[in-house]
Amino acid sequence: PPSVIDLHAETISYKEQFVNLTALMEFKSLSFSQAQVEAYQSVRELLRQTLSELFGVPIEGLQHDMTFFSHINASKEAKNIHDEYWHSHIDTDQYGTFAYTTLLYLNTQDEDFRGGEFIFEQVVDGDKIQHGSAVEPRFGRVVAFTSDAENPHKVLKVTSGTRLALTAAF
Repeated sequence: PPSVIDLHAETISYKEQFVNLTALMEFKSLSFSQAQVEAYQSVRELLRQTLSELFGVPIEGLQHDMTFFSHINASKEAKNIHDEYWHSHIDTDQYGTFAYTTLLYLNTQDEDFRGGEFIFEQVVDGDKIQHGSAVEPRFGRVVAFTSDAENPHKVLKVTSGTRLALTAAF
């Protein structure tokens, strides 16, 4: 299934469940360097600043909620509904704790993977959902949107390679 690493909740998806990231890293004798931690914090803050500018929200009003890395590839089958990233969803329905979502692509479609487009969907006739705008993943591209019912979305299946992204919610 797709892999998700949530550094703030200290969890990583493993098989059909989330496990404690710290315990796993200790077991595997792994650690983050100070430079890695600082780079991560810098990127999160840059995403926060970008979101503030795009939506005109005072930066002090944007509190970090959750941030996670996603690693999606074509070689594994989904084990549960949370692994099925290609189904339409609304972030506040799924998580319920934030108002804005940002995505930072860490690699590029058609160079590192195939498929995996991010699709904003449109609600038609009150409840029917159809494809709206597509975002082609490109290294360094940021996608920012409000996280409520006005932005149902999904990710198309990755057919080859591995799609990497950082999702940060505020």
